[in-house]
Amino acid sequence: MKKVLIVGAGPVGLIIGCYLNKYGIDFDIIDKNTHSTTWSKALSVSPATIKAFHGLGLAGELIAQGKQVQSVYAYYKNRKFLHIDNRRLATCYPFHVSIPQPRTEKILETALADAGREVKRGHQLVSWRREGERYHVSLLDDARRACSAVYDYIIGADGAASTVRELAGIGFSGHDYPLHFVMADVQFDRAAALPGTSYHIDEQGFLIFLPMPDNQVRIVIKKAGRLPTPRPVPDLQEINAALARYCPQVPLAQTLTWSSSANFYNRIADDNLQHHIMLAGDAFHLFSPIGGQGMNTGVQDAVNLAWKLAFYLHGVATDRLPASYRAQRFAAVSGVLRSTDRDTGLIAGLVPRNHIDGVYFPEFCNRHYYRHQLPLQYAGFTATQAQHPDGLAGHHVPWYVFASPQAMFRNSYDVFASGKVVIFSARAACPPMSRLKQAGWFIFCPLEPADEAFLEALQIGPDDYAVVNPDGYVGFTGSEAGTRQYLSSLYVME
Repeated sequence: MKKVLIVGAGPVGLIIGCYLNKYGIDFDIIDKNTHSTTWSKALSVSPATIKAFHGLGLAGELIAQGKQVQSVYAYYKNRKFLHIDNRRLATCYPFHVSIPQPRTEKILETALADAGREVKRGHQLVSWRREGERYHVSLLDDARRACSAVYDYIIGADGAASTVRELAGIGFSGHDYPLHFVMADVQFDRAAALPGTSYHIDEQGFLIFLPMPDNQVRIVIKKAGRLPTPRPVPDLQEINAALARYCPQVPLAQTLTWSSSANFYNRIADDNLQHHIMLAGDAFHLFSPIGGQGMNTGVQDAVNLAWKLAFYLHGVATDRLPASYRAQRFAAVSGVLRSTDRDTGLIAGLVPRNHIDGVYFPEFCNRHYYRHQLPLQYAGFTATQAQHPDGLAGHHVPWYVFASPQAMFRNSYDVFASGKVVIFSARAACPPMSRLKQAGWFIFCPLEPADEAFLEALQIGPDDYAVVNPDGYVGFTGSEAGTRQYLSSLYVME
C-alpha cells in the first residue's frame, strides 16, 4: 500500500487524515508544534463545513461543543442595513457553529486516535528527494533528531508559511492589504444584547462582534497600515474603547481571555498540485477574515483532495481523478478570493465612499440577492468547483429528504457519507456502470416516483443521470451517453 505524508495538524490536515483513514489509506500526519493549538484562532464553521463533518459522522459532536449562530447583521454608522438569516438555507444545518479552533481540532484528533492514528507532534519537515514516483523525506523528530521516511504523496496543510510550498518552489501570488486587525476573546458580566454575528462599520473602520460558547465574544477591529513589529496585542481598555465607538448599545467587556493581531491577505498559490505534492488550506490560499471563509474553504479543499487520492490509490480511478483537484479547487478558491476582496474593500473603506449607500443599503432591485444569494455565499454553498458550470455539476448536492420507503438513503447528506460515488436516475438500470472495473465503489440509486422532486432539485430529466461524489458535490448530470463518457474519463474500466 502506498503511503501519504500530511504536513500540518490544524483542522485541514486533520480532516484530510480522517477522510484518508475512512478509506483505509496509510498515512503519517506531522506538525512542527509540540502541542495542539491553545489559541482560539479560526472560529466560525459554515453550514458547508458542518456538511463535511457529517461525512465523518462528527457533525453532532461539533454542534454540541459550539454555539449555533443563525443570523448575521451589519450596521453602517449604527444603522442596520443587512440581516443574513441562515434559517432560510435549504440544509439540515441552517446555522454557523461558533467554536474555538482547539475544540475543532480536538474532535478530529480524538476521531483519529479512536481509529489508532496518532498525530506526530514536534516533527518537522526538512527536505525531500524525489526518486521516480516516491519521495525520500528528511525530518526532525520531537527530540530534534534527524530521521527519514519514504512517501508516495506529500500534502501541505501547514499554513500560510508553508514549508511544503516553499520546498516545492511554488509561488504565492496576490497582495496584502494596507491594513491589519487586532482581535480578542472577551466576556461580559451580562448579556451583550446582540442576537448574532454583527459587523459595525463607519467611515474610518469597522468592528466585528462574534458570539462564542461559554458566554464569550470574539471582537475583531480594523487598524490602518501593515502589521507593525513587534506585533500589537490589544488589552481590555483598547477593546472597550472600540466597543464604545462602534456599538455603544453593548456593555463593556469585563474579562479578556485571549488577544492577537494579524494582517489582511488576498493570496493564492501558483499551483496546488505538482507531481505528487498537494497543497490545501492556508498553504494554498489566504483570505481576508471578512466573512470567515479561510478555514471553511480549506475544509472543502481537504475533502475534495482526500476522496480522489483514496480512489486512485485503491485502483478505482485513473490519475485524471486526483489531477482534477487542481482545476476544481482553483475554480472554487478564485471565486472566494474575488468575493472576499470585494467585501473587504467595501467594509474597510478601500473603495470610494460614494459607492457605500448603493452597495450597503438594500433596494427593491437587489432584495433577492440579500435575502437568498448572500446567505448561500456565506454558508459556503455558492463556491462552484466547475470551471464552466453546466447544471449542478461542481455544486453542492441539494439537501433533500427521501420520501419513498424503498429509498437507499434517508437524505442527500447520507449519500456522500457512504463514501461512495452514487448515481441517481428515474431509470431502473444504469448501463454506464456496466464496465466499471471496481463497481463496489459505486452505488446506483433508482429514484421512486415519490422522489421525483429530487430529480427537479438535481435539474435532470427522467432519462438522465446525476453523479454525486463522496465530497458532497455533484460531479456530473446528463444523458446516458454523457454519463458513460464522464465515468470512463475518470475511473478504471474493464
